[in-house]
Amino acid sequence: MAYDFKVVEKGLYDFWLKNKLFDPISKKASKKNFSIILPPPNVTGHLHLGHAWGGSIQDCIIRYKKLNGYRTLFLPGTDHAGIATQTKFESYLRNNKIDRSKMSDAVFLKGLNKWATDQASVIHEQWAGLGLALSYKYETFTLDKNVSDIVYKEFKLMYDNKLIYRANRLVNWDVKLQTAISNLEVNKKEVKGSMWYFKYYLAGSKTEYLTVATTRPETMFVDTNLVVNPADKRFKKYIGKSFVNPVNGELLPLITDESIEIEFGTGVMKCTPAHSFEDYKIAIENKITKMNSCIELDGKLNEYANTKYMKLSGVDRIEARQQIVATLDKMGLLIKTEKHLHNVGFSERTGEVVEPLFSLQWFVKMEPIVKQLKQLLTKNKPNYFPPRFEKTMQTWLNKTEDWCISRQLLWGHTIPVWYHKKTGKILVSNKAPANPKEYTKDKDVFDTWFSSGLWPLACTKNNAHSDIKDFYPISLLVTGWDIIFFWVARMLFQCSYLDKTISLENILLTGLIRDEHNQKMSKSAGNGVEPNEVIDQYGADALRATLISGSPNGEDLIFRTDKLVHNSNFINKIWNINNLVVKTNDKLSTKLQPLNKHIINELNKTINRYIGFMDKYNLTLAYQEILHFSWETFANEYLEIAKRINDKETNAVINRVYKNILIMLHPFTPFVTEYIYQEKYKNEESIMLEKISKQTSSKTSDFESQLIIEIFSQIKNLRIKNSIKNSKVIELNIVSDKKINQAYVNEVLSLHAIKINKITKVRDTDIKEVITSKNYSIEIVTTITNKLEEIRKNELLLVKLKAELDRSTAILSNQNFIKKASKEKVTAEENKQKEYMKQYEQIKSIIKELKK
Repeated sequence: MAYDFKVVEKGLYDFWLKNKLFDPISKKASKKNFSIILPPPNVTGHLHLGHAWGGSIQDCIIRYKKLNGYRTLFLPGTDHAGIATQTKFESYLRNNKIDRSKMSDAVFLKGLNKWATDQASVIHEQWAGLGLALSYKYETFTLDKNVSDIVYKEFKLMYDNKLIYRANRLVNWDVKLQTAISNLEVNKKEVKGSMWYFKYYLAGSKTEYLTVATTRPETMFVDTNLVVNPADKRFKKYIGKSFVNPVNGELLPLITDESIEIEFGTGVMKCTPAHSFEDYKIAIENKITKMNSCIELDGKLNEYANTKYMKLSGVDRIEARQQIVATLDKMGLLIKTEKHLHNVGFSERTGEVVEPLFSLQWFVKMEPIVKQLKQLLTKNKPNYFPPRFEKTMQTWLNKTEDWCISRQLLWGHTIPVWYHKKTGKILVSNKAPANPKEYTKDKDVFDTWFSSGLWPLACTKNNAHSDIKDFYPISLLVTGWDIIFFWVARMLFQCSYLDKTISLENILLTGLIRDEHNQKMSKSAGNGVEPNEVIDQYGADALRATLISGSPNGEDLIFRTDKLVHNSNFINKIWNINNLVVKTNDKLSTKLQPLNKHIINELNKTINRYIGFMDKYNLTLAYQEILHFSWETFANEYLEIAKRINDKETNAVINRVYKNILIMLHPFTPFVTEYIYQEKYKNEESIMLEKISKQTSSKTSDFESQLIIEIFSQIKNLRIKNSIKNSKVIELNIVSDKKINQAYVNEVLSLHAIKINKITKVRDTDIKEVITSKNYSIEIVTTITNKLEEIRKNELLLVKLKAELDRSTAILSNQNFIKKASKEKVTAEENKQKEYMKQYEQIKSIIKELKK
């Protein structure tokens, strides 16, 4: 049967599930526990290629560990993804012409929960399509009760320890969603805008002013100061003096701060702490307490925009920008306008310009929590793959700021806080107070990362099923380096704060997926690829192999079709080898024929290198090891020779090697290896229950085996080059100082029409065709004729003869020549024509013979 991935991959996932092969409890497991938590995909739609990449890597490792004797647990789950899911559902409602404003919050949440469940079912199908060995019994959703319980427990503990507080602080604000958002949900884009230069007059002067450039004139209403670098000599005389704000006439003292770039703009910056994180830091360092906001939470200007020069309260801050510029221009305060490229933050979910705004939110004090984490890390820290990311993590821990954990959404874990209506006293509880009418419930929900940060504990120790508690800490996390701060760091400090344990033992970080033009893949860029589309065309095994082997840890993956084709060809090669393998239960003798001993030794060396790479999570090199050994060493070298030997020992060796190739390859391509395994070894339950371990091997290779392989390869190339039939016997001599068993070498090579005449230490100088190697030379005794070259030469000669024949025929057909030329000359031309014809027929015959 020809390889057909659609036939091969059908039904195998159900077979694994039915036989509970993904369950962590295994009677054949002999080593300690090994656990991986699948980074929970958002229930916002289908999995993308990045999910397929990460999932394939994790599944490859979990299957390898199972083959290595571990009790393995691959924990699945999905993330409610607060803001992402709510905005997707609202878009779904709009597309289906359903009026959100007519729905109560309860009805909205019920519909959202149903929609999210539908999305999760699609994700399940995609996990199955990729062959992920997930332990579904323990699947967790981030809004499950066991997760809610641990989220509440963490919040209560932090609150009681005075590490959580509520304050009116600067946050990223989405004016459309009316909620605070995280840095991860802010997309920075380079935008073509304008830089406006305005006059800020020195107080009391009508002629002396400083030029200040800004891209945001709409925030000028609440400027607190002008700021220069203390090293900037141009403005030393003005430090401490005040300047007039052109939009409202208020006085702005000039202060200094080393963060100001002397060469940027005019060197003078306006400070607006209520609308800029950078300005806020300057204000705090300079003990500026006046921080008013002129932009409301809906993005419109407030009463601060009503001045003696303009009335802009209620106008959207973007629309107001040009009105402010026009007014100041009329007042003679606009100096110039320049086109300017600058980075602007946009909400990932709504596309709105994100506003830094003051808002009443819940925050976590990070300094004490990070301090505790650092103390734990001195005793027990995770291993990072690649190791350079440990420094990246340390850098973040040294610069962390207080974390805003509240969001103004409906979808998520609600903040477990109640406010007494009269006294304002705060009650922290996940249950309603005894006298609920006297209290108001906090309407906010937690930032999604607050629950995601507890994922290792929620999935194991706090799982709804209690039989996997001992799989914590998590053995391995595989995720993208781009969320090392947003998620990995939070899992470390949140779990450690609650459990006093480092939650992750090993952290493997991947890069980004890029297209063949090195552009980051995304739906918005139009170069995104759906995993299902690839699977439909090439199969899950080819996709997995391409993703897993595509790049070293921590590096970006360039996704190219030619790599898919290459891996498809390799899988097809493995499939075709199966046709040459005779299933046998014969045990291998301790004394093997040299060629068989050689391939077993090469297999053992490959297994050992493979295990070494897999244990260090270097999957790319492990896969290359299998590919090279299977395709080159086994198939192209050994099997090409051994397939004609056909004795019990050789069949047993081929069987042993092929079975081990399937076992090594299984973590990368589970479907085809399981299918072949079940077809070939019908008495065995599953390839997943096989074992792989280090083998004894010799560092030195058998000389006679290497000689046979080299001679076979050289003669094979010689036949191809000279178009020599495989049945034609090629005779040769071997020149070498080494002792060689000529009978054995001849016995093997004679099966391939190669005959060793003699083995000698002295070169025969009369033999011109010689192939030289390091330890020997091969003298080609048989005369080698390059048929293709001979055919080419004779065909050229035939063309020349035909031209001469045509010329001679034309002369002899010319009556003037016959009449005027002498008889001798005519006879000579007739003889030439006969000779040309004779040669022409001879060459045609030679070409015909060569082409046989």
